[in-house]
Amino acid sequence: MSRWAVYATLSVMVAFLSSGCAGAPRQPGGIAAGEKALPVRGVSGSETWSGEVRICGSVVVPKGATLTILPGTVVRFEKIDVDGDGIGDSELYVEGNLIAEGTIERSILFTSAEKNPAPRDWKYLFINLSRKAILSHCISEYAFSGVQIHFSRASVSGCWFRNCVDGLRFSTAEGIFERNRMTGNVYGVRYEERNSKVVLTRNDITGNKVGIFCVMESPGRITIRENRIHGNEDYDFKLGNRQKADIPAQQNWWGATDPDAIRAKIFDRRMEPDLGRVLFEPFLVVSPPVMDRYWN
Repeated sequence: MSRWAVYATLSVMVAFLSSGCAGAPRQPGGIAAGEKALPVRGVSGSETWSGEVRICGSVVVPKGATLTILPGTVVRFEKIDVDGDGIGDSELYVEGNLIAEGTIERSILFTSAEKNPAPRDWKYLFINLSRKAILSHCISEYAFSGVQIHFSRASVSGCWFRNCVDGLRFSTAEGIFERNRMTGNVYGVRYEERNSKVVLTRNDITGNKVGIFCVMESPGRITIRENRIHGNEDYDFKLGNRQKADIPAQQNWWGATDPDAIRAKIFDRRMEPDLGRVLFEPFLVVSPPVMDRYWN
């Protein structure tokens, strides 16, 4: 059953998109006094956002609906933690169509509504079972996941995912994710392949704790090329505990020309004998001109 069907069945559509959270009084940390259910609002038909939008709880774009977000729009997610897990629960959940096309001059910003924002202030932009999702020149920050894409066809280009736990996360996805920047996250890119048909190219993945995290059981069919994967704190590329297959990652730039220096920043069979290998050779010896000029 889809997320929307579950919410409809539970009849918890008790809040709305506004500057408040159903008008309820606040407790420290942004939780409405006496609140037990996540406030939910559904988008019906076609809806367009512009200017500044505040979300408290979950906004759901169900199948058959289309949400268009215009250039220059700022979407602020209020920090509410209904289940007490330390992760804000406000989210944008998309099963229909999402068209969020900013421009170089006027990006779309998804961010925390907190005065002093921090990672995990809001949950995520979650794209699930969608046949059309376009993110272009967007910034997503201070979330648990800047964007998650599952069982969906999506295009993500010229976006900046920063100061989140996961910058870009996907599984069973189809699309081209290119010219994006992932920085200041725990994981710049985190994925479980699961029959994905994804091209990850010309992205700048730097300054995260881990650059790319291949979680588990991926057969190595994702195309990862012409990216700048460098300067991440722990590892530039890491394989998860159940990742037995080798992962092709040739023709990327790793910030070094010494193979041993590149290997030292990769967590694979060299460190855990039960894992596969990250196949990074041959690699680029000169940084490719991968970035959209918006980020230069």
